[in-house]
Amino acid sequence: MKVLITDGNERAALAVTRALGRQQVEVMVGAESTRSLAASSRYCQQRIIYPSPYQEPERFVTSLLKVVQESRIDALFPVSDIAMHVLGPEKSRFEPYTHVPIPTAEAFQEISDKYRLMRQAVEEGVPIPDTLFVPDGRLEELSDRVTEFPVVVKPGCSLVKDGGQWTKTKVCYANTREELQRVYRDRPYLRQPSLIQRRVVGEGRGLFVLMQEGTPLGMFAHRRIRERPPSGGVSVLRESIALPKDMIEATLKLLQRVRWHGVAMVEFKVDSTTQRPLLMEINGRFWGSLQLAMDAGINFPFLLLNMARGRTETVPENGYRIGVKSRWLLGDLDQLLMRLTRRENSLNLPPGVPSRLQSLMSFCRFFQRDLYYEIEQWEDLGPSRFEILQYLKLA
Repeated sequence: MKVLITDGNERAALAVTRALGRQQVEVMVGAESTRSLAASSRYCQQRIIYPSPYQEPERFVTSLLKVVQESRIDALFPVSDIAMHVLGPEKSRFEPYTHVPIPTAEAFQEISDKYRLMRQAVEEGVPIPDTLFVPDGRLEELSDRVTEFPVVVKPGCSLVKDGGQWTKTKVCYANTREELQRVYRDRPYLRQPSLIQRRVVGEGRGLFVLMQEGTPLGMFAHRRIRERPPSGGVSVLRESIALPKDMIEATLKLLQRVRWHGVAMVEFKVDSTTQRPLLMEINGRFWGSLQLAMDAGINFPFLLLNMARGRTETVPENGYRIGVKSRWLLGDLDQLLMRLTRRENSLNLPPGVPSRLQSLMSFCRFFQRDLYYEIEQWEDLGPSRFEILQYLKLA
């Protein structure tokens, strides 16, 4: 078997490369440069370079199509949001030559657009944070309805297309009405549908799923222990937990409606006051903490490959180890440096966060039972060396 994966510098791409390589699958890694995180793995058999999907999306598609045709690729796995956005509408061009186990472009857009997703969640009775829907950026007509601060401003889409190119948007915090008005004034992409949400204080949780045309084949849940930045973002230390029934119910309501096909990560935050999990977003592709699921016993990439080949496998409920931790060491170092070097008010920290001393002591717990390191693995040290050099700007 031969699989081509995109976005070699994503940590999820490294996790996919290792997961498939250990099952004797030949893995080709694509990126915009010859060297990448996943391509540094011993399990990468071949690397390819392609044009930027942000700046040259059509050339990105045609270059991958050429590789698929010439190299007889059995499956193509897009890893990032941009790859999904660009390749999804072109899926039919690849299907005569390979398997592309992803949802329809319409389904992906519906769950990736936070504005549309939150609207649908309200209709389906899925709890979300207190939300003000801003359809066109005209904040002056709605700002009086924002009565408590701080708030979180979320663009409807994490990527927007301007002409023939794609650009990233950014989630922002506003601590005052003046800051809120400035955010909307300074960011042109907020003229498109966006959300103003009450900031939720509580534990972040994620539900990972693999589905075949809306039928769940495997599920996995985790909680976030630390994030980068410390105010909330990418998880750098996380732990597997038993499947929460309320999160499963919410996930199935939203994904079965669009007959979801492939993998997804549904993100929640448990409100510390009500203890209810509130929907944050859905990532309709492989997720950054994918390695945790494999350390705990579920090989999502290999299950996805088997599904694409018509060899469907179903994972038993809670068919993985609980209490397994996964640590992204350099990401964890980054969040610690932010805590030690920056003022707390500049980090938008939620109430009740550990002190700087507590953060330092917690960071120094390098050896724990059932703790695994995401990048640093003794039998595959290439990615760790590459990441350290990149971190030090030497690669």
